[in-house]
Amino acid sequence: MNSTDRLLPMLDRVLTVSLVVFVMFSMFSISVTQVAFAIGTVAWLTRVSLTRSWKSVQFPIGIPIALFVLACVLAVATAVDPSYSYKSLKKLLQVLIFFWAINSIQDAKQRDFLALLLIVAGCVAALHGIYQGLLTPVTTETRVAGTMSVYMTFAGLLMLVGLLGLGRFLFRQPQEKWLIGVVAIIVVSLLLTLTRQAWLGFLTGLLFLVFCWRKQWLLAIPVLIALVLIFSPASVKDRIYSMVNLQDWTVQSRFALWRGGWEVLKDHPLTGCGFRCMDIVHVNYPDPTGYIKKYRGMHNNFVQLAVDTGLLGLTAWISIWVGYFFALFRRYRQSESDSTSRWVIYGSGAAVLGFLAGGMFEVNFYDSEVAMVLYFIMALPFCGSRGELNPV
Repeated sequence: MNSTDRLLPMLDRVLTVSLVVFVMFSMFSISVTQVAFAIGTVAWLTRVSLTRSWKSVQFPIGIPIALFVLACVLAVATAVDPSYSYKSLKKLLQVLIFFWAINSIQDAKQRDFLALLLIVAGCVAALHGIYQGLLTPVTTETRVAGTMSVYMTFAGLLMLVGLLGLGRFLFRQPQEKWLIGVVAIIVVSLLLTLTRQAWLGFLTGLLFLVFCWRKQWLLAIPVLIALVLIFSPASVKDRIYSMVNLQDWTVQSRFALWRGGWEVLKDHPLTGCGFRCMDIVHVNYPDPTGYIKKYRGMHNNFVQLAVDTGLLGLTAWISIWVGYFFALFRRYRQSESDSTSRWVIYGSGAAVLGFLAGGMFEVNFYDSEVAMVLYFIMALPFCGSRGELNPV
Protein backbone atom coordinates (compact mmCIF):
# COMPACT_ATOMS: atom_id res chain seq x y z
CA MET A 1 0.00 0.00 0.00
CA ASN A 2 1.53 3.32 -1.08
CA SER A 3 1.40 6.56 0.90
CA THR A 4 -1.59 7.87 -1.05
CA ASP A 5 -3.67 4.79 -0.24
CA ARG A 6 -2.82 5.18 3.45
CA LEU A 7 -3.61 8.91 3.41
CA LEU A 8 -7.04 8.73 1.74
CA PRO A 9 -8.88 6.98 4.63
CA MET A 10 -7.45 9.57 7.02
CA LEU A 11 -8.63 12.41 4.77
CA ASP A 12 -12.08 10.84 4.62
CA ARG A 13 -12.23 10.76 8.42
CA VAL A 14 -11.11 14.40 8.58
CA LEU A 15 -13.84 15.34 6.11
CA THR A 16 -16.49 13.52 8.10
CA VAL A 17 -15.44 15.04 11.42
CA SER A 18 -15.10 18.54 9.95
CA LEU A 19 -18.63 18.37 8.50
CA VAL A 20 -20.08 17.21 11.82
CA VAL A 21 -18.24 19.89 13.80
CA PHE A 22 -19.25 22.57 11.28
CA VAL A 23 -22.91 21.65 11.62
CA MET A 24 -22.87 21.20 15.40
CA PHE A 25 -21.24 24.55 16.14
CA SER A 26 -22.82 26.67 13.40
CA MET A 27 -25.51 27.74 15.89
CA PHE A 28 -23.05 28.40 18.71
CA SER A 29 -19.56 29.51 17.67
CA ILE A 30 -18.41 31.12 14.44
CA SER A 31 -14.75 30.52 15.38
CA VAL A 32 -15.16 26.75 15.71
CA THR A 33 -17.34 26.69 12.59
CA GLN A 34 -14.73 28.54 10.55
CA VAL A 35 -11.92 26.28 11.75
CA ALA A 36 -13.95 23.18 10.84
CA PHE A 37 -14.68 24.63 7.42
CA ALA A 38 -11.03 25.54 6.82
CA ILE A 39 -9.75 22.10 7.83
CA GLY A 40 -12.47 20.36 5.83
CA THR A 41 -11.78 22.42 2.72
CA VAL A 42 -8.05 21.65 2.86
CA ALA A 43 -8.83 17.95 3.31
CA TRP A 44 -11.26 18.00 0.38
CA LEU A 45 -8.86 19.77 -1.98
CA THR A 46 -5.99 17.52 -0.88
CA ARG A 47 -8.05 14.43 -1.55
CA VAL A 48 -9.10 15.64 -5.00
CA SER A 49 -5.49 16.49 -5.82
CA LEU A 50 -4.15 13.11 -4.67
CA THR A 51 -6.80 11.16 -6.57
CA ARG A 52 -6.60 13.50 -9.58
CA SER A 53 -10.38 13.63 -9.67
CA TRP A 54 -10.81 17.28 -10.59
CA LYS A 55 -13.07 16.36 -13.50
CA SER A 56 -15.58 14.77 -11.13
CA VAL A 57 -15.82 17.84 -8.87
CA GLN A 58 -19.27 19.41 -9.07
CA PHE A 59 -19.66 23.20 -9.42
CA PRO A 60 -23.37 23.93 -9.85
CA ILE A 61 -24.01 27.67 -10.38
CA GLY A 62 -20.23 28.02 -10.63
CA ILE A 63 -20.38 30.57 -13.44
CA PRO A 64 -22.70 33.07 -11.68
CA ILE A 65 -20.65 32.76 -8.49
CA ALA A 66 -17.40 33.32 -10.40
CA LEU A 67 -18.89 36.39 -12.10
CA PHE A 68 -19.96 37.80 -8.75
CA VAL A 69 -16.49 37.26 -7.29
CA LEU A 70 -14.95 39.05 -10.29
CA ALA A 71 -17.44 41.90 -9.89
CA CYS A 72 -16.49 42.24 -6.21
CA VAL A 73 -12.78 42.34 -7.04
CA LEU A 74 -13.46 44.98 -9.70
CA ALA A 75 -15.55 46.97 -7.22
CA VAL A 76 -12.66 47.02 -4.76
CA ALA A 77 -10.14 47.92 -7.47
CA THR A 78 -12.26 50.93 -8.47
CA ALA A 79 -13.45 51.80 -4.94
CA VAL A 80 -13.37 55.25 -3.44
CA ASP A 81 -10.75 53.87 -1.06
CA PRO A 82 -9.50 50.39 -2.10
CA SER A 83 -7.35 50.10 1.03
CA TYR A 84 -10.50 50.44 3.13
CA SER A 85 -12.67 48.10 1.03
CA TYR A 86 -10.40 45.17 0.23
CA LYS A 87 -10.70 43.54 3.66
CA SER A 88 -14.31 42.65 2.92
CA LEU A 89 -13.20 40.38 0.08
CA LYS A 90 -12.30 37.67 2.58
CA LYS A 91 -16.03 37.04 3.07
CA LEU A 92 -16.11 35.66 -0.47
CA LEU A 93 -14.21 32.61 0.77
CA GLN A 94 -17.39 31.54 2.56
CA VAL A 95 -18.94 30.52 -0.76
CA LEU A 96 -16.52 27.59 -0.77
CA ILE A 97 -18.79 26.03 1.87
CA PHE A 98 -21.31 25.41 -0.91
CA PHE A 99 -18.85 23.47 -3.06
CA TRP A 100 -17.12 21.80 -0.10
CA ALA A 101 -20.39 20.36 1.18
CA ILE A 102 -21.57 19.23 -2.25
CA ASN A 103 -18.36 17.36 -2.97
CA SER A 104 -17.63 16.06 0.54
CA ILE A 105 -20.99 14.64 1.63
CA GLN A 106 -20.90 11.13 0.25
CA ASP A 107 -24.51 10.01 0.07
CA ALA A 108 -28.11 10.70 1.05
CA LYS A 109 -27.69 8.96 4.40
CA GLN A 110 -24.86 11.26 5.47
CA ARG A 111 -26.70 14.27 4.04
CA ASP A 112 -29.86 13.50 6.01
CA PHE A 113 -27.85 12.92 9.19
CA LEU A 114 -26.04 16.26 8.89
CA ALA A 115 -29.28 18.08 8.09
CA LEU A 116 -30.96 16.52 11.12
CA LEU A 117 -27.97 17.41 13.28
CA LEU A 118 -28.27 21.03 12.15
CA ILE A 119 -31.99 21.06 12.98
CA VAL A 120 -31.35 19.60 16.44
CA ALA A 121 -28.56 22.13 17.05
CA GLY A 122 -31.04 24.85 16.07
CA CYS A 123 -33.55 23.47 18.59
CA VAL A 124 -30.96 23.49 21.39
CA ALA A 125 -30.01 27.07 20.54
CA ALA A 126 -33.71 28.01 20.42
CA LEU A 127 -34.27 26.53 23.89
CA HIS A 128 -31.44 28.71 25.17
CA GLY A 129 -33.14 31.71 23.56
CA ILE A 130 -36.46 30.86 25.23
CA TYR A 131 -34.66 30.53 28.56
CA GLN A 132 -33.27 34.05 28.09
CA GLY A 133 -36.76 35.30 27.33
CA LEU A 134 -38.07 33.76 30.55
CA LEU A 135 -35.33 35.36 32.63
CA THR A 136 -35.80 38.87 31.29
CA PRO A 137 -39.00 40.43 29.88
CA VAL A 138 -38.53 40.81 26.13
CA THR A 139 -38.53 44.36 24.80
CA THR A 140 -36.80 46.08 21.91
CA GLU A 141 -34.00 46.83 24.38
CA THR A 142 -33.72 43.25 25.65
CA ARG A 143 -34.26 41.14 22.57
CA VAL A 144 -33.32 37.50 22.74
CA ALA A 145 -29.89 36.98 21.15
CA GLY A 146 -29.63 33.35 22.16
CA THR A 147 -26.28 31.77 21.37
CA MET A 148 -25.14 34.69 19.20
CA SER A 149 -23.91 38.14 20.17
CA VAL A 150 -26.50 39.90 18.00
CA TYR A 151 -30.22 39.18 17.94
CA MET A 152 -30.47 39.66 14.15
CA THR A 153 -27.87 36.96 13.55
CA PHE A 154 -29.62 34.60 15.93
CA ALA A 155 -32.96 35.27 14.26
CA GLY A 156 -31.51 34.71 10.79
CA LEU A 157 -30.09 31.35 11.83
CA LEU A 158 -33.36 30.26 13.47
CA MET A 159 -35.26 31.24 10.34
CA LEU A 160 -33.04 29.16 8.05
CA VAL A 161 -32.93 26.08 10.28
CA GLY A 162 -36.63 26.31 11.13
CA LEU A 163 -37.61 26.25 7.46
CA LEU A 164 -35.28 23.34 6.78
CA GLY A 165 -36.86 21.46 9.68
CA LEU A 166 -40.38 22.25 8.52
CA GLY A 167 -39.51 21.04 5.02
CA ARG A 168 -38.26 17.77 6.49
CA PHE A 169 -41.39 17.35 8.60
CA LEU A 170 -43.79 17.97 5.70
CA PHE A 171 -42.11 16.07 2.90
CA ARG A 172 -39.87 13.32 4.28
CA GLN A 173 -41.28 9.82 4.37
CA PRO A 174 -41.76 8.19 6.77
CA GLN A 175 -42.83 11.34 8.57
CA GLU A 176 -40.94 12.28 11.72
CA LYS A 177 -43.79 13.73 13.76
CA TRP A 178 -41.56 14.86 16.61
CA LEU A 179 -40.07 17.46 14.28
CA ILE A 180 -43.17 19.63 14.54
CA GLY A 181 -42.30 20.15 18.21
CA VAL A 182 -38.76 21.12 17.25
CA VAL A 183 -40.04 23.62 14.68
CA ALA A 184 -42.49 25.05 17.24
CA ILE A 185 -39.62 25.63 19.71
CA ILE A 186 -37.59 27.37 17.00
CA VAL A 187 -40.56 29.56 16.03
CA VAL A 188 -41.20 30.63 19.64
CA SER A 189 -37.55 31.60 20.06
CA LEU A 190 -37.66 33.40 16.71
CA LEU A 191 -40.64 35.45 17.88
CA LEU A 192 -38.76 36.47 21.03
CA THR A 193 -35.94 38.01 18.93
CA LEU A 194 -38.45 40.66 17.76
CA THR A 195 -36.67 40.56 14.39
CA ARG A 196 -39.23 41.38 11.72
CA GLN A 197 -37.09 40.64 8.67
CA ALA A 198 -36.54 37.08 9.94
CA TRP A 199 -40.27 36.78 10.64
CA LEU A 200 -40.99 37.86 7.08
CA GLY A 201 -38.45 35.37 5.79
CA PHE A 202 -39.98 32.52 7.78
CA LEU A 203 -43.48 33.46 6.62
CA THR A 204 -42.31 33.50 2.99
CA GLY A 205 -40.71 30.07 3.32
CA LEU A 206 -43.79 28.77 5.16
CA LEU A 207 -46.08 29.91 2.32
CA PHE A 208 -43.83 28.18 -0.20
CA LEU A 209 -43.75 24.91 1.73
CA VAL A 210 -47.48 24.80 2.42
CA PHE A 211 -48.26 25.70 -1.20
CA CYS A 212 -46.10 22.81 -2.42
CA TRP A 213 -47.46 20.44 0.25
CA ARG A 214 -51.22 21.01 0.30
CA LYS A 215 -52.52 24.27 -1.14
CA GLN A 216 -55.77 24.16 0.80
CA TRP A 217 -53.81 24.50 4.04
CA LEU A 218 -52.81 28.02 3.03
CA LEU A 219 -56.12 29.07 4.54
CA ALA A 220 -54.82 27.98 7.94
CA ILE A 221 -51.91 30.44 7.90
CA PRO A 222 -54.06 33.53 8.72
CA VAL A 223 -55.46 31.52 11.64
CA LEU A 224 -51.91 30.81 12.87
CA ILE A 225 -51.05 34.50 12.61
CA ALA A 226 -54.19 35.38 14.57
CA LEU A 227 -53.22 32.89 17.30
CA VAL A 228 -49.75 34.44 17.48
CA LEU A 229 -51.34 37.87 17.92
CA ILE A 230 -53.65 36.60 20.64
CA PHE A 231 -51.16 34.68 22.74
CA SER A 232 -47.91 36.60 22.17
CA PRO A 233 -46.56 39.14 24.66
CA ALA A 234 -47.22 42.81 23.98
CA SER A 235 -43.72 43.41 22.60
CA VAL A 236 -44.25 40.79 19.88
CA LYS A 237 -47.69 42.18 19.02
CA ASP A 238 -46.30 45.71 18.71
CA ARG A 239 -43.56 44.53 16.33
CA ILE A 240 -46.09 42.66 14.20
CA TYR A 241 -48.35 45.69 13.94
CA SER A 242 -45.39 47.90 13.03
CA MET A 243 -44.72 45.73 9.97
CA VAL A 244 -47.83 47.11 8.29
CA ASN A 245 -47.49 50.66 9.60
CA LEU A 246 -45.76 52.72 6.92
CA GLN A 247 -45.40 55.60 9.36
CA ASP A 248 -43.33 53.52 11.78
CA TRP A 249 -39.93 55.18 12.23
CA THR A 250 -38.04 52.01 11.36
CA VAL A 251 -39.92 51.77 8.06
CA GLN A 252 -39.29 55.45 7.37
CA SER A 253 -35.61 55.00 8.18
CA ARG A 254 -35.30 52.29 5.56
CA PHE A 255 -36.96 54.49 2.96
CA ALA A 256 -34.44 57.21 3.79
CA LEU A 257 -31.52 54.78 3.53
CA TRP A 258 -32.71 53.45 0.18
CA ARG A 259 -33.08 56.97 -1.20
CA GLY A 260 -29.55 57.70 -0.07
CA GLY A 261 -28.30 54.50 -1.68
CA TRP A 262 -29.93 55.51 -4.95
CA GLU A 263 -28.08 58.82 -4.93
CA VAL A 264 -24.75 57.04 -4.41
CA LEU A 265 -25.52 54.52 -7.14
CA LYS A 266 -26.18 57.31 -9.64
CA ASP A 267 -22.61 58.52 -9.09
CA HIS A 268 -21.04 55.02 -9.18
CA PRO A 269 -23.38 53.02 -11.44
CA LEU A 270 -21.20 50.25 -12.88
CA THR A 271 -18.84 49.08 -10.14
CA GLY A 272 -20.15 50.92 -7.08
CA CYS A 273 -18.00 52.77 -4.60
CA GLY A 274 -16.53 49.71 -2.86
CA PHE A 275 -17.36 47.72 0.25
CA ARG A 276 -18.01 49.83 3.35
CA CYS A 277 -17.79 52.92 1.17
CA MET A 278 -20.78 54.54 2.88
CA ASP A 279 -18.50 55.13 5.87
CA ILE A 280 -16.57 57.52 3.64
CA VAL A 281 -18.99 58.98 1.07
CA HIS A 282 -22.10 59.55 3.20
CA VAL A 283 -20.91 63.06 4.08
CA ASN A 284 -21.19 64.02 0.40
CA TYR A 285 -24.93 63.40 0.19
CA PRO A 286 -28.01 65.03 1.70
CA ASP A 287 -29.09 63.35 4.90
CA PRO A 288 -31.95 65.36 6.40
CA THR A 289 -33.11 62.51 8.62
CA GLY A 290 -29.63 61.60 9.88
CA TYR A 291 -30.28 57.89 9.27
CA ILE A 292 -27.51 57.47 6.69
CA LYS A 293 -24.90 58.89 9.07
CA LYS A 294 -26.25 56.75 11.90
CA TYR A 295 -26.47 53.38 10.12
CA ARG A 296 -24.24 53.69 7.01
CA GLY A 297 -25.83 50.48 5.81
CA MET A 298 -28.75 50.16 3.43
CA HIS A 299 -30.86 47.57 5.31
CA ASN A 300 -31.50 45.84 1.98
CA ASN A 301 -29.25 43.32 0.22
CA PHE A 302 -30.08 44.61 -3.24
CA VAL A 303 -29.50 48.28 -2.46
CA GLN A 304 -26.37 47.52 -0.43
CA LEU A 305 -24.80 45.46 -3.20
CA ALA A 306 -25.75 48.08 -5.78
CA VAL A 307 -23.95 50.72 -3.71
CA ASP A 308 -20.93 48.53 -2.96
CA THR A 309 -20.48 46.69 -6.26
CA GLY A 310 -22.58 48.62 -8.77
CA LEU A 311 -24.97 47.22 -11.32
CA LEU A 312 -22.37 44.69 -12.45
CA GLY A 313 -22.10 43.16 -9.00
CA LEU A 314 -25.84 43.33 -8.32
CA THR A 315 -26.66 41.64 -11.63
CA ALA A 316 -24.12 38.89 -10.95
CA TRP A 317 -25.51 38.40 -7.44
CA ILE A 318 -29.08 38.10 -8.73
CA SER A 319 -27.88 35.60 -11.34
CA ILE A 320 -26.65 33.36 -8.50
CA TRP A 321 -30.21 32.97 -7.20
CA VAL A 322 -31.68 32.56 -10.66
CA GLY A 323 -29.08 29.86 -11.36
CA TYR A 324 -29.69 28.23 -7.99
CA PHE A 325 -33.43 27.86 -8.47
CA PHE A 326 -32.90 26.65 -12.03
CA ALA A 327 -30.46 24.00 -10.75
CA LEU A 328 -32.86 23.16 -7.91
CA PHE A 329 -35.67 22.60 -10.40
CA ARG A 330 -33.42 20.33 -12.46
CA ARG A 331 -32.59 18.41 -9.31
CA TYR A 332 -36.29 18.14 -8.56
CA ARG A 333 -36.95 16.67 -11.99
CA GLN A 334 -34.11 14.19 -11.55
CA SER A 335 -35.47 13.07 -8.17
CA GLU A 336 -38.96 12.17 -9.42
CA SER A 337 -38.27 8.49 -8.78
CA ASP A 338 -36.57 9.18 -5.42
CA SER A 339 -39.10 10.56 -2.96
CA THR A 340 -36.55 10.42 -0.12
CA SER A 341 -34.68 13.37 -1.67
CA ARG A 342 -37.68 15.61 -2.22
CA TRP A 343 -37.80 16.97 1.31
CA VAL A 344 -34.34 18.49 1.13
CA ILE A 345 -35.17 20.21 -2.16
CA TYR A 346 -38.25 21.84 -0.63
CA GLY A 347 -36.51 22.65 2.64
CA SER A 348 -33.48 24.20 0.96
CA GLY A 349 -35.62 26.18 -1.47
CA ALA A 350 -37.78 27.51 1.38
CA ALA A 351 -34.71 28.57 3.38
CA VAL A 352 -33.25 30.45 0.41
CA LEU A 353 -36.58 32.17 -0.28
CA GLY A 354 -36.76 33.14 3.38
CA PHE A 355 -33.24 34.52 3.25
CA LEU A 356 -34.01 36.60 0.13
CA ALA A 357 -37.30 37.90 1.58
CA GLY A 358 -35.65 38.86 4.86
CA GLY A 359 -32.87 40.52 2.89
CA MET A 360 -35.35 43.05 1.55
CA PHE A 361 -35.17 44.80 4.93
CA GLU A 362 -31.77 43.79 6.30
CA VAL A 363 -28.32 43.11 4.85
CA ASN A 364 -28.25 39.50 5.97
CA PHE A 365 -25.92 38.52 3.11
CA TYR A 366 -23.07 40.29 4.93
CA ASP A 367 -23.79 38.39 8.16
CA SER A 368 -21.08 35.72 8.18
CA GLU A 369 -22.83 33.28 10.54
CA VAL A 370 -26.02 33.43 8.48
CA ALA A 371 -24.22 33.22 5.13
CA MET A 372 -22.22 30.15 6.19
CA VAL A 373 -25.31 28.19 7.21
CA LEU A 374 -27.12 29.41 4.10
CA TYR A 375 -24.40 28.05 1.80
CA PHE A 376 -24.51 24.69 3.61
CA ILE A 377 -28.30 24.44 3.28
CA MET A 378 -28.07 25.45 -0.37
CA ALA A 379 -25.68 22.57 -0.99
CA LEU A 380 -27.85 19.84 0.53
CA PRO A 381 -30.06 19.10 -2.54
CA PHE A 382 -26.98 18.55 -4.69
CA CYS A 383 -25.02 16.29 -2.35
CA GLY A 384 -24.42 12.78 -3.65
CA SER A 385 -25.41 13.81 -7.19
CA ARG A 386 -22.04 13.51 -8.86
CA GLY A 387 -22.27 13.25 -12.58
CA GLU A 388 -25.91 14.34 -12.59
CA LEU A 389 -25.34 18.09 -12.58
CA ASN A 390 -23.34 20.20 -14.93
CA PRO A 391 -22.06 23.64 -13.90
CA VAL A 392 -24.52 26.42 -14.63
